[in-house]
Amino acid sequence: MQAVKELTGGGADYAFECVGHPALIRQSVELCATGGTAVVLGVPAIGTEASFLVFDIYYDKSIVGCRYGAARPHHDFPMIVDLYRNGDLLLDELVTATYPLADFQDGIAAMRRGELARGVLLPGS
Repeated sequence: MQAVKELTGGGADYAFECVGHPALIRQSVELCATGGTAVVLGVPAIGTEASFLVFDIYYDKSIVGCRYGAARPHHDFPMIVDLYRNGDLLLDELVTATYPLADFQDGIAAMRRGELARGVLLPGS
């Protein structure tokens, strides 16, 4: 934790917890600078409680949960599909290359060479 505070000059503007572990949720809050935001992405078991030092919120820190990027799946996912089908959301243009699952390592190599922005694996091909 000290290394993050040294690298950032006092704490991170944003800390993302991606595992769903209570200790990491607390740590993400502690890693934030004054005015920072801890974003909880990981999903712990139902009923899990996490704690933080109350004093941390007096430094204007925020703790937010994020599910699907704050999308409303029942509403937004069908809308996104409709936008794509109507040609109003250009997703195909974002894909640099596609790879059969068996060529996974080729995609990794292309990414490391800087030739790949977004690769898509095609299962079953």
